[in-house]
Amino acid sequence: MNADETRELFSAALEGELTPEEERRLAAALEHDAGLRDEYREFVACNDALRQAAASTTPTPDLLPGVQSRLRARSLGRFYADRFAERSGTRWQPTISFALLMLALLALCWFGVHWFEGAVQVAPPPPG
Repeated sequence: MNADETRELFSAALEGELTPEEERRLAAALEHDAGLRDEYREFVACNDALRQAAASTTPTPDLLPGVQSRLRARSLGRFYADRFAERSGTRWQPTISFALLMLALLALCWFGVHWFEGAVQVAPPPPG
């Protein structure tokens, strides 16, 4: 196995994804090449440092809502108006009520037309 093939196995070795045959070949390659052995140790050390750094970082606070609320307060609602609060509440109730009423009216008409078609019998035309 050449050096490039050995380097390709470094990540899989850290993740424990090597087959027994690959583990054997990696161990043999690292045993015979001191340069690769040093590269592997450095790779493991860098990976450990990155994992520790990722585990120790805290999430960045989200400052945008606070800034927007202060701008909204100072501009008396001119900037960053709270559109959700404007949409919620009683202003949408008449629209929803009207839509439901229209839907019920359409359903009633549809059922009425189908009932009327079934109830009316068309007379054959007079012979003539």
